[in-house]
Amino acid sequence: MNTPLVRIALPKLFLWSEAARIQEYPEAASRAEPGRVYSRADLERVVFDIAPTMEFKGGAPRGKGTDGVINTYGMERSGARYRINGISLFERVDKGLRATAEGVALGKAFREADADVDWARALAKQLLRRDPRTRLVIGLCLAGWQLGVEAPGGIPTGALSLTSPEGDVLEIAQRNCDGFNTLLRDNAEHALGPCWRADLLALGETAAVVWEGVQGGTPSTNDLPTALKKALAVFFHIRAFDGGPSTWGLNAGGLAGALAVENLVELGFEGAAPVRLTDDEAFARALRDCTDAEGFLIVSQLGERFGELLQVPDEDRAAVLDSYIRTVMYHDQLRVLDRHPGQPRMGRGLFGEPGARRVRFEFTPIHKTTNVETEEQTPAGSSSEKQGEDR
Repeated sequence: MNTPLVRIALPKLFLWSEAARIQEYPEAASRAEPGRVYSRADLERVVFDIAPTMEFKGGAPRGKGTDGVINTYGMERSGARYRINGISLFERVDKGLRATAEGVALGKAFREADADVDWARALAKQLLRRDPRTRLVIGLCLAGWQLGVEAPGGIPTGALSLTSPEGDVLEIAQRNCDGFNTLLRDNAEHALGPCWRADLLALGETAAVVWEGVQGGTPSTNDLPTALKKALAVFFHIRAFDGGPSTWGLNAGGLAGALAVENLVELGFEGAAPVRLTDDEAFARALRDCTDAEGFLIVSQLGERFGELLQVPDEDRAAVLDSYIRTVMYHDQLRVLDRHPGQPRMGRGLFGEPGARRVRFEFTPIHKTTNVETEEQTPAGSSSEKQGEDR
C-alpha cells in the first residue's frame, strides 16, 4: 500500500518590488508591533508603507505593487493540502495577520544592525529556511552547479541559468519552465527544508511532499527568473558567490562565511561540509568584502572580517592580522600602496599606527597555507607544517 503524499501548493513567487530593494521585507518587519493583529489593508499601509491606489470590488482599496506581500505569509491548510505562501514573517490568525517570531527577529536585526550586511545575512538565512525555490537554487550550487547571470554592482540582471556538473544547461525562462519544476520535484525534501518539515511533523504529517500549483498541476513559473534574481541579490550582497562576470559558483565554506555561521547544518545543508579556508583565501575574501570603490579599506574592519573567516577569537583578531600581513609582506605577496590616518572612530590602524587606519593594498595570493595563529591558539609541540595540513 502506497503512503499518501503530503500535497503542498506553492503560489507564484513575487518577493519585494525589485532586485535592488532587498531591504523592503526587513524594513517592513521592523515596523510590525509584536502581538498586534493587522488587517490585510493595515498590513500594507502601516507595515509595508504602501499607499492605497487601487480599488477592488467587494474589498478595501489596495496599493500598487502589493503582490509581494503574500510571500511574507507562512503555511496554512487549504482543503486536503497545505499551502506555503512565503517566508513566514507573518501568520494568519482569526481576525487578520500577525508577525511571527521569525518576523519579529528579522525586524529586530534590521533595527539593530551596525551595517546593512548584518540584516542582509538575517534575510538570507530566512530565505534559506523558508523559501523552497531559493533553497533549491542554493542547494544545487552547493552541489556543484553553476549559476549563470550578469550581476553588475551585485544586482542580478538579464538571463538566468543553471548548469549541472555534467554541463547540462537549464535556461530559466519567464514562462513554462518545466525543467525547474522537474528539479523541484526531484529535490522535493531538500527544497522543503528542516523548518517546514518540523512544522509538518508537529501537525502529524510524516510522508514525503509533492509540490503543486495553487490551481493544481505544477507550481507557476511565470516571471520566475525575475523573482529568483531578487532572492539571489541578497546572496550577492553578502558576497556568497565567487566568479563572474556571468558565471558564478558557491561552496559551503564560502556560504557559511558570508552568513557568518560555523556551518550550514541548521539550515538543512548537512551534505555540504564547509571547506576550511586557507589564510590566503580568507585574506583575499576579506579584502574583497572590505575594499571600497576607491580601493581603500579600513584596517579594523579588515581584521574583524579576516578573523571571522578564520574563526579567530575577537580579542586575537588584530594580532593575527598584523602577524599575517608581516608574513606576506616578507614573502613579497603584499604591498602597501597608500595609507591614510582616516578618523579615530575607524579604530586601530595597521600595526597599531594611527596614520594607517585606511590603507590600499596590492595582494598576490599563493596556493599555500600560511596559517597564522596566536600563541594561545597553537597547540604546544605542533609544527607549522602539521598545522598547514590541518587547514
